[in-house]
Amino acid sequence: MKHTDNEKDPQVAGEHLVSESSKFAEYYPDHPPRTESALFRKTKKHWHELGTECYINHDCKGGIEIHHRYVEWAFAGAVDWNLMRELHPDFDWSTFNDATDFVDSIYNTLPLCEAHHRDPQCGVHHVPAPNWEIQRYVRGDYKLFPDKDNNGRP
Repeated sequence: MKHTDNEKDPQVAGEHLVSESSKFAEYYPDHPPRTESALFRKTKKHWHELGTECYINHDCKGGIEIHHRYVEWAFAGAVDWNLMRELHPDFDWSTFNDATDFVDSIYNTLPLCEAHHRDPQCGVHHVPAPNWEIQRYVRGDYKLFPDKDNNGRP
């Protein structure tokens, strides 16, 4: 079923559909090819050993992936680390020797299911922050997506 802006869903009273498309361009600092650091392997192991569920919705199916929350590795060379210290006083800065110590830390990561991580309609890498965050708080009787359930499943 194709949906258009302001289309009413006959299944859901009191809702209308808004479709948006985002396109942006950013410069990334030059960097060598990404390799998985020992700290990131340790961080992923930590989250998986906890049996962690998706940050957005605990009913998600599929494997848990680990998302870099505040700083992605590719942007580490653009970060003002003094500013980061000010904005993130809860991070253990005594462990900081280089960018990887923050970027690949537990503090800078979130466990997400594949859909809430990388899906074009509901993944953090594809939708604006308010549209992504609301998925965590939406009522169970509310239909968020026209072609998926609120867990990003068709």
